[in-house]
Amino acid sequence: MLAGLAACKNNYVDPDQTAAEQNETAIKNYVAQNNLNAQRSGSGLYYVITKTNPNGRKAAIGDELEFSYKLFTLSNVKVDSSKKDTAVYLPFGVNAMLPGLEEGFSLMREGENATLLMPSYLAYGSRSQTLIPANSAVRFDVQLLGVRTEEQQIADYITRRKLTVTETTSSGVRIIKTTAVPTGAALTTGQTVKVNYAGRLLRGATDFDKGTIDVTLGQRQVVTGFEEGISRLRVGEKATIIFPSAQGYGTQGRSSNGVYVIPPYAPLAFDIEIVSVR
Repeated sequence: MLAGLAACKNNYVDPDQTAAEQNETAIKNYVAQNNLNAQRSGSGLYYVITKTNPNGRKAAIGDELEFSYKLFTLSNVKVDSSKKDTAVYLPFGVNAMLPGLEEGFSLMREGENATLLMPSYLAYGSRSQTLIPANSAVRFDVQLLGVRTEEQQIADYITRRKLTVTETTSSGVRIIKTTAVPTGAALTTGQTVKVNYAGRLLRGATDFDKGTIDVTLGQRQVVTGFEEGISRLRVGEKATIIFPSAQGYGTQGRSSNGVYVIPPYAPLAFDIEIVSVR
């Protein structure tokens, strides 16, 4: 995306009071000139729900949002948009997107459209973007196409990949065994298992991590879902394991240099192979 929608772990803060006042004036003028029936939130976000869906589901913290968008300056210059027939997917309520977008989606229901007019401190702050000067108010036209819980995300992933689940544990770990070795050695607590692995987010285009690791079962050296998936296999077997965030990185996620590698509330998928045990 040209200007980018995702936030780092911390919200952007614009300390320039003059810029905030200028943004407020610019947005009020835009609303008047375009005859918008806009409401103002306590934070300074102006919004208009342009298509309503009273029965649509509202997002809860950790849900996945599926949406499309168009981004404009207040001079009505189009800056960016989601690609035609391609949605954007981001987690809700975890500071993974621009503050103004997150607040706007909190005011919407699944299936609704809205126009969001954001002061710079809810958008790009003092960072300049192509066609957007620093400290500028912006307009987003958004469509909230879907709101999915973790369980729905996992079910959708299994359907998209045409996977056949061979086992589901009581904690929600799904195991899709791709190579069975019934005569392989079973694994028990205290053993050290050599595992080839590749991990991905359910919407990830690439692996966030891959390699070979030694795991001593029962020592909590890896996240719970990963260890539980390993323990259900035998030496020589391969599988895809999928588990909810409660068995992964939970409400904290995993970050690097202030940017999420694994967002909070993210279910994960791993391709694993049990190489050996000792």
